[in-house]
This record gives sequence, structure tokens and C-alpha cells, in this order.
Amino acid sequence: MNNTMLTRKILLPTSDLFSPVKTFDCGQCFRFDEKDGVIEGVVRGALIRINTADSVGEIEYDTSTKEGLDLFFDPEHSYSDMSDTFVSAFSGKGRTALENAVERGFGIRILRQDFWEALISFIISQNNNIPRIKKNVQTVSERFGEPFVAEGVTYYSFPTPEALIDAGETGLGECKLGFRVKYILDAARRVVSGEICEEELVSLDTLSASEKLQAIHGVGPKVAACALLYGLGRLETVPVDVWMKKVFSKYFDTTPDLGIWGGVAQQYLFYNERYLV
Repeated sequence: MNNTMLTRKILLPTSDLFSPVKTFDCGQCFRFDEKDGVIEGVVRGALIRINTADSVGEIEYDTSTKEGLDLFFDPEHSYSDMSDTFVSAFSGKGRTALENAVERGFGIRILRQDFWEALISFIISQNNNIPRIKKNVQTVSERFGEPFVAEGVTYYSFPTPEALIDAGETGLGECKLGFRVKYILDAARRVVSGEICEEELVSLDTLSASEKLQAIHGVGPKVAACALLYGLGRLETVPVDVWMKKVFSKYFDTTPDLGIWGGVAQQYLFYNERYLV
């Protein structure tokens, strides 16, 4: 592993804003923290650092890998165009809610995380809060992930399915994961056996892919949707929990069809309601 950080710059659609603070503070990713104006975290076995300042039309980040991790930031999509599309599909209070959510949340991008890490992270997220989820994910990574060194500091990749199977109920139980241990192990075994295959999920329609994931013990519609949205970039996927049901009932007469960019619309609505004062 290269021990020197390299700077990379990604060009975005000129109308797009990237807000690192909003993007990493909307409940979609659990391995990043902010300190002294820098957001730092591990992606696919590499270190990433990003200045907290918003940027227009580009993203600049430092990374410990020569290959770069541009796709992590979903650079191929115009979030400005997406926002115009789903806002214009509504009228009345639903449209107003979406307009307000976009105004507050614009700059959020849906991160293209590793599918396996996203699946396990959102299994861990069940009946959990964000600080504890982050601590659980970090503990699992430090105990069972592969170490690497960047600028003299040791970091850890997210553990492979095989590593978690080897850890077993005893090892994972020591990470204070509670009832989630059996769910994690079932997911790991299904991935290793090929029953859950990332390539197959990509090829399936959204409903079929969700049903496939829900065969994993403890994975319901919400966790499956999160794995598809954040792990496979299925931007049409809308994770719905009790919180989002309340948001929908507050602003829409019925559960809305948010369209092909529904996951992005949901993320804006979630962020807006979380910080609504």
C-alpha cells in the first residue's frame, strides 16, 4: 500500500454542488469522521480525506491508493437535473416539501459504497443509532479487517465475508452486535456460497433484487433497499422506515412514487426533516 497521499480531482456537471458535510452526515455511510476541517475515512481498503468546504462543479480529495476512487462519489450523475425531475413531478404541499428539501440538502451525493460493506453496515444499523453503528463497524473492521498503513498510521479495510465466517458467533459477539450476529453470519455464508451475488443483483429488476436480499435472515425491505441504493447505486430505490413513513404522511396524501431518482429524493427529505427547525 502506498504510504503517500495523492490528490485527485473529479469534474462534475457545472451546476452540481458537492457538500462533504451534508453527504457524510445523512446516515448513508458509517466510516467517516470530521476533525479540524477534514473528513476522513476508509473506502475499499484505502484512506480518503476531503476538505469540509463545499465545492461547485468538482470534487477534490486525497487518497492513499494510486488507482483512485472517483466512482465512490457518483460523478456521472447530475444531481441538479435529478432534483428538477422529481420536484416537477409533484404539485401542492408535496412539491413544496421537495423544493424545501432540495434547497436544504443540495450538495448531498449518494455514495457508491462497496456492496458487501453496505449490506453488513445496514444490518448492523437495525434498531441502532448512528454513533453506535459507527462504533460497531469500526470495531468489526479493526478486529477482522486487513490492516494497511497510510502516512505512518494503521487503518483497516472492511472484513471479507470469509473473515467474518471465521470469526464466528463468538468473535462477532465480542463486538457487541447482539442479535445482529446471526444475521451477519447468514449474509456472509450466502455471499460465499454464491447465493447472494453482486453481479446477479445488478442484472435483476429492483423488486427481484430486493426479494433476493430479503432471503437473508434479518434483512427486511428497508435494509435491502439501503444495500441496493448505497451499495449498488440503484438510485430508484427508496428505503422506508418508520421515520420516512411519518415524513411521507406529513407532506403527501399517499405514499409517493418518487420516480427513477427516488433514492435521491428520499435522502433530501430525510436530511431536511432531520434538521428542520
